[in-house]
Amino acid sequence: MSIAIFIFYFLFFSFIVTRIRFFRECGLSKWALIGLFAVKVLAGLAYAYFYSLPSYKTNSDTFRFFALSLPETDWLLKDPIAFAKDIFSYGYNRPGNLFIGENSYWNDLKSNVIIKLLAICNVFTNKNYYANIVLFNFLFLFGIIAFYRLLSSLFTVNKWLLIIAIAGMPSFLFWCSGIHKDGLIFSALGLSFWYFYLLLERGFTIKRAVIVLLCVLLAFSLRNYISLCLVAVLFCWYLSHRHHNSWKPFVIVYLIGIALFFVSGQLDLPFNMPQYMVTKQQEFMQLNGGSSVALKKLEPSVRSFSSYLPSAIDMAMFRPHISEIKNKSYLPAIAEIIFLSILTMACIVFRKRGLKVTAPVYACLFFAITVLMIAGYTITFSGAIVRYRSLIIPFVAGPLICLLDFKKLSFFKKQ
Repeated sequence: MSIAIFIFYFLFFSFIVTRIRFFRECGLSKWALIGLFAVKVLAGLAYAYFYSLPSYKTNSDTFRFFALSLPETDWLLKDPIAFAKDIFSYGYNRPGNLFIGENSYWNDLKSNVIIKLLAICNVFTNKNYYANIVLFNFLFLFGIIAFYRLLSSLFTVNKWLLIIAIAGMPSFLFWCSGIHKDGLIFSALGLSFWYFYLLLERGFTIKRAVIVLLCVLLAFSLRNYISLCLVAVLFCWYLSHRHHNSWKPFVIVYLIGIALFFVSGQLDLPFNMPQYMVTKQQEFMQLNGGSSVALKKLEPSVRSFSSYLPSAIDMAMFRPHISEIKNKSYLPAIAEIIFLSILTMACIVFRKRGLKVTAPVYACLFFAITVLMIAGYTITFSGAIVRYRSLIIPFVAGPLICLLDFKKLSFFKKQ
């Protein structure tokens, strides 16, 4: 019965993705859409299999979320109003700080959103975890197609290379296909970028503005610092658009932002941002794991953050190292790092000449670098950084593929 439900939903949503106008207008054939959706679902199944292994299942969030969603489904069917109101309640004396990891409504919210969404899916799938994988990846597909539409609107590029750059990188495919937060976060980001682009280039509409706002709120509920980075980069994008796609608004706003970041630690302000990052790093250091990296402790000062910068860059962009291979699961991540390094260098040397870099591309790269550096300063595990980096990779690989002039590469030239 469970297999029959899974097959039914897979076939049903494979048909649905070919009928939804948002997907049909992306320029991919219906079989390409079905193929992309199938690959995502298969990756979701691989994710489920990996976390069903005895050594991983005990601490697996995905199966914990599912178990917690089962009574929530019963509650939804019994009292839907109370079920919906519960998302806004908390069991503490106060909601707590936005950036702390304990005793905070905002920290709990990221799990509660997934649990509530799973509870809703359970109503339709008869509480079938594997059928829920299909529903989740249907939602994940919106972000991928939105980001694909953005880049394909900006550049003339081979569609298959672009799809691979956006959705085919190993870590993205794995982490953003399972029942967890990452795929939803990327969908929120992809849709935000696409509809913000439409707002600026094709005019303001209530629909476009509401979608951007809802996506920012979704990102905030799942990983709040990413939503703050998103708002900042959208603001820079708007300024750049008003100033003929200049890179200067990005640099100026980010320099001001860095200054305010450190000023917040010196003044009696509600948010001490350097201390929050120090606290987050300490929380990671207290965890146990086989991929832990020995790093010096951050301090909430300009000097400490400056001296830590090389370690942050290394952690964010180059971990795990080849010398850190502890099992076969590290190999795809290491291959991915090598590929992205080669792609970056190739793009520097063989970039399409005469092609103007526009505000959306600056937005992608500045957003990616910001999120990666926050991760580099706070995460102390090679295994964990692969996951946190995964949903950012399309914002790097996608634009680089678009900017690379393949005709200048000798192996693309006609013999």
